[in-house]
Amino acid sequence: MRLLISTLILTVLCVTLLATQAGCFLAVAAAGTGAGVAYVRGDTEVVLPARPQAVAAASAEAAKQMELTVTSNNATTLDARVVARTASDTPVVVDVKSHGPDASRVSVRVGRFGDDVMQATMLEKIRQNLNATATASAAE
Repeated sequence: MRLLISTLILTVLCVTLLATQAGCFLAVAAAGTGAGVAYVRGDTEVVLPARPQAVAAASAEAAKQMELTVTSNNATTLDARVVARTASDTPVVVDVKSHGPDASRVSVRVGRFGDDVMQATMLEKIRQNLNATATASAAE
């Protein structure tokens, strides 16, 4: 009888342990999924009427105007990537993909999960720099 009770108690403890660990696993999986969704949605994307190389140059200039440190600036006719850092070492990444003969899809992300205000400011400065370049080219 004693063996039966101790086996029953041990079985109940094991089932309880498994049930609580499964819930913990599900909570961790749910948290990871939420972080993944925030990461995907953290970009600000627009299509600009300029080639990737011009957008990269305008992005690097925008970063300098915002007093960011540009750590890399790579551009081809198909794509471009400009990476800068804030004073607190937060990455600011501008990814550019060709979107037709004279247009580019531009994606800006600040930090891991995005910063809408800073991303909008960066995009506005990129637009201003592209407009200034276009105006200067038209004047020549």
